[in-house]
Amino acid sequence: MKPVRLRDVALLCLPIMLAACSGPKATPQADAGARRQADGGPPKAQTGPPLDIKPEVAPPPSGVLPPGDPQRRLEGAADQHFQRKPGKRIYIQVDKPIYQPGETVWVRTAAVRSATLTGADGESGILYQLVSPKGSVVIEKRIKAIGGYGFNDFELPDSIQGGEYTIKVKTDDGVDEKRTFVVSAYEAPRFKKTLEFLKKAYGVGDTVAATVEVKRPTGEAFGHRELTALLTLDGAELPRVKFRTDEKGSAVARVKLPAAIDKGDGILTILVDDAGVTESITKRVPIILNKLKLSFYPEGGDLVAGLPSRIYFAAQNLIDKPADIEGRVVDDRGATMATFASVRDGLGRFALTPASGRIYNVEITRPAGIVEKFQLPAAVERGCVLRTYDDLLGKEPTIRAAVHCTEARTVVVVAVLREQRLGSATAKAEPGRPAVVHLPLSRPDAMGVARVTVLSDTLEPLAERIVFRNWNRGLRVTVKPDKQSYTPRGQVVLDVETRDLDGRPVAAELALAAVDDTVVSVADDKTAHLNARLMLEAEVPGKVEEPNWYFKDDKQEAPLGLELLLGTRGWRKFEWQQVLSPPPDVVTGLAGLGAIGGAGGVGFA
Repeated sequence: MKPVRLRDVALLCLPIMLAACSGPKATPQADAGARRQADGGPPKAQTGPPLDIKPEVAPPPSGVLPPGDPQRRLEGAADQHFQRKPGKRIYIQVDKPIYQPGETVWVRTAAVRSATLTGADGESGILYQLVSPKGSVVIEKRIKAIGGYGFNDFELPDSIQGGEYTIKVKTDDGVDEKRTFVVSAYEAPRFKKTLEFLKKAYGVGDTVAATVEVKRPTGEAFGHRELTALLTLDGAELPRVKFRTDEKGSAVARVKLPAAIDKGDGILTILVDDAGVTESITKRVPIILNKLKLSFYPEGGDLVAGLPSRIYFAAQNLIDKPADIEGRVVDDRGATMATFASVRDGLGRFALTPASGRIYNVEITRPAGIVEKFQLPAAVERGCVLRTYDDLLGKEPTIRAAVHCTEARTVVVVAVLREQRLGSATAKAEPGRPAVVHLPLSRPDAMGVARVTVLSDTLEPLAERIVFRNWNRGLRVTVKPDKQSYTPRGQVVLDVETRDLDGRPVAAELALAAVDDTVVSVADDKTAHLNARLMLEAEVPGKVEEPNWYFKDDKQEAPLGLELLLGTRGWRKFEWQQVLSPPPDVVTGLAGLGAIGGAGGVGFA
């Protein structure tokens, strides 16, 4: 194992091995305040035992039939489609999320095949652009990628204006990606401070609660010290609250909201005082007064009268930020049919068997003051419902699903993961007797979003949803320093070890950067890291709030949170019509364009 010298790390930008940023890790400590940082934030060591979430109990297979012509046709068409139209994804890494004028931005890109998350063979060209907050191109470089991986840097002028800058990347074959970072003439703070609200929505009379952690740049906890919570509401300051940190420098700040609120513009500030010097950290309080947005997503697509279903929901405030809620489902006779509470970021689910002709409304019980009722989608009289069985950690070698139908019909169930067909089966569902399939998978240990689709015997899509497979199968990275502490400008040697979930050594390519983590905390960066970008954001439409949280191995609720997120996303992104009846290929004439270093072009930087 080759040691890494920390003094050289800032000058290196090594390629990243895809799917290598998950699992428990150890980080070195250094008196100089530098430590390993990658993808916008240092990985944290696992704080408790490995997660052990048992799969949901599923009924045994029933109604399964031998493969017929529809299943064989589907399998052949899907395999040909993926071979004919392979996709590509790009990940952009920088060494930190915030820079001062005059500093250098180190950039590394990985252009990988969607199916395998591996780089393409040979050499290719990639265009790097640095775009200003006003949209103008400040710096442009054309670089050479080897095996899909490229790297370069942007030297920021001393006179550069502050603001949010964007790195835009485009490959010769037209695949593009972008990532933002901040330029600011900041002063490094004396403390590393974090502030996170325990809920994503508060109403009148609620107690605002937020976790606070304060550490010195050396990593020493600001323990057993008094802090001050200041909440400003609609321009007026509420009574200040004093509280103390524990031995780890952590605490929970609690401030009660009044029974009457005008506009709901709240800002929470935590004041940290040390020897007469005061620093602060501030966040806007997510206050909901009397309105919110609430969307419903029946599992598989539709509610069908008389068939049991799970309904996923997503709650947001009026500026499209997540809002945590509690509530109940009431029918048109006033009977309560279900109660629920969101788990994370306004996401949750509840079970319901809708009756024919009935109307169902959702009433919000928390936050208080929301009187609007939200009507569930109307149930159709005929159709099929898809019900998957939770396997949040991928402990089962199969994907298990039940198909409930209002009338007898033969269905084909297929699972696809990143342009690869995982498995398929044919089954017969009858009224009162659902078909239950345990799909055998060609790659049971594959990690990522799997799309499960139910089709009729004429290959018409009937129901569909996405699930995440093998949440904890990422690479385990351990970093061990050769000393417990270091002096400024001293040489640091790190032993880096990479293993799989079962503890077996795995060859990997890694990127390493040395960054003052007090500076990283200033940026409060939520940009998706490697796994979150390539395995989550690339699979679902719309913005994912705090995508990295869904891959935190020290969060017991993270796998369930990811399941709830996927229950509200991914509707019909994969169009089966293009697979079963593909349009003729069109020659675009691009084959002769984009020659690297050609006449009149831009050479490699």
